[in-house]
Amino acid sequence: MKKDYYEIDDNVYRRFEQKNEMFCRHLWDKDLKTYQNNFADDMLKNIKEDNQGYTHFDYAFSKASWAIYNRFSFAFSWEGDTSFEEDWYGYKLREQKYQIKNPVEFTAKVKKVARFYGASLVGITKINDKWIYKNAGKRSNGQFLGSYPVNLPQGINRAIVVAIEMDSPGLSTTPALPACAATGLGYSKMAFIISCLGEFIRNLGYQAVQCGNDTALSIPLAIDAGLGALGRNGLLVTPEYGSGVRICKIFTDLPLVSDEPNLNFISKLSNFCKRCYQCAEICKTKAISFQPEPDFKGETISNNPGIKKYYINPEKCFEFWAENTSDCSQCITVCPFSNIEDSFTTDKFWKE
Repeated sequence: MKKDYYEIDDNVYRRFEQKNEMFCRHLWDKDLKTYQNNFADDMLKNIKEDNQGYTHFDYAFSKASWAIYNRFSFAFSWEGDTSFEEDWYGYKLREQKYQIKNPVEFTAKVKKVARFYGASLVGITKINDKWIYKNAGKRSNGQFLGSYPVNLPQGINRAIVVAIEMDSPGLSTTPALPACAATGLGYSKMAFIISCLGEFIRNLGYQAVQCGNDTALSIPLAIDAGLGALGRNGLLVTPEYGSGVRICKIFTDLPLVSDEPNLNFISKLSNFCKRCYQCAEICKTKAISFQPEPDFKGETISNNPGIKKYYINPEKCFEFWAENTSDCSQCITVCPFSNIEDSFTTDKFWKE
């Protein structure tokens, strides 16, 4: 199957098993260097050494940024808020469907709602089943709990894809902890935004399935929804913010008008990435491809082969995360499309 903005080898491509993505895989795959690594021991060692960007203060700051994402499980509920004890009239809204007279105007208003709640970018796409996980992976308290099939509720055929800009000064300190805080804050904003947007949709009498990184692949959905293109760094690159965004999505049966992929930007980025190697050069574990052309072959089982693209090596990427006791955003900050011109030391970050 070939489209203007991606190529798929249908003889190879299969829906992805989420158990093979690194955040699940390091919990069950004993062959990994990072098997069962939870960062905690090295974190305590770093705190003792009191190195800039890895102090007790920095870890406290970073960890707190994830609070809403980690604690607010309702944000990723398929059913939404089913307890109306404190919402005595809300359920009445759901007993009938809001009548949509003009789908184009209605879609524009839904996007306005998403931006009001905090979305930086929002796009709509019909759901391509190829991007839905074949089986989702469940993990809790550092344990992999198994897989279960993903079947969206009947009637759901649209995805509202939201991108959230991350804090550029924080990201620029990468790989130190303020950059992780910028990521965590993005995820906590994600939880807030899709909680509000999902409830809004259900209050109109329609279905809403709220998703972060679960249920489906976010990047191809974002590309289908017109938000950007896939970069050499394996991330979504947007015209507005480069790769400095977090992505979430809501699957729904709202009769929304779909956006078109941004073919001009996809072509522009494809040509640019073929001659730009800055993300590959800065990556400490060489997890990003130096190949001059994209291909269909994945590096590890944490890739999903059959799509023509630059494949990163998630194992090598995660090895640096484990060593760093935090995530890494260097491939984001160095990308010219991210427009992050000034790299902050953590000392400068706190004094600005």
